[in-house]
Amino acid sequence: MAAPVLSAKLRNINKGDTLTKIRKSGKVPGVVYSRGEETKEILLDSKEIQKILSKYGPSTKIGLEIKGGKKFSVIKEIQREIIKNELLHIDFQILDENEKIKMVMPIHISNREGVETSDQVVQQNINEVEIQTYPRYLPEKIEVDAMKLKDKDSITIEDLDIFRNENIEVMENNDNVIASLVYTTGMTQTKESEEDIQIL
Repeated sequence: MAAPVLSAKLRNINKGDTLTKIRKSGKVPGVVYSRGEETKEILLDSKEIQKILSKYGPSTKIGLEIKGGKKFSVIKEIQREIIKNELLHIDFQILDENEKIKMVMPIHISNREGVETSDQVVQQNINEVEIQTYPRYLPEKIEVDAMKLKDKDSITIEDLDIFRNENIEVMENNDNVIASLVYTTGMTQTKESEEDIQIL
């Protein structure tokens, strides 16, 4: 899948526009940084970046267009308003194809319906994993098949689809438990017990 492209404009910080005015105009402020270069203040179209985040997620590689040039980047930090969850600020890092990058990426568990029953559900303990790799090997997503729980008690880091990829270094212990099957009856009993304690 081709990397999405996002247009950005350089922000004139001397114009006097407040961040509140910028956001009300449909723009999101941000910065772009890369090793050996001056950090750039930018403005992004709020609807455009929201569309990309909804479709690809925050860990995808993005082609960032600034002043007619395009460089590949990744999002390193997103700030959101707590109550409305609106975008407040985004940090981008320009990728150097000859330099490894560390990324924290979400873990997607597929085929949950293949193992879940009325009595058991998949309980996910780890939602993301840190990896290190060259930009050209950066995966679009990190996935593991829940069907593995038919043959073993739990899914661990070493079950991830990227774990045996020689081009990607997983920065976690291989025996860390990502997910397991739990009984829904046990979960209900635990909740009822907690409520009883509160009543007492």
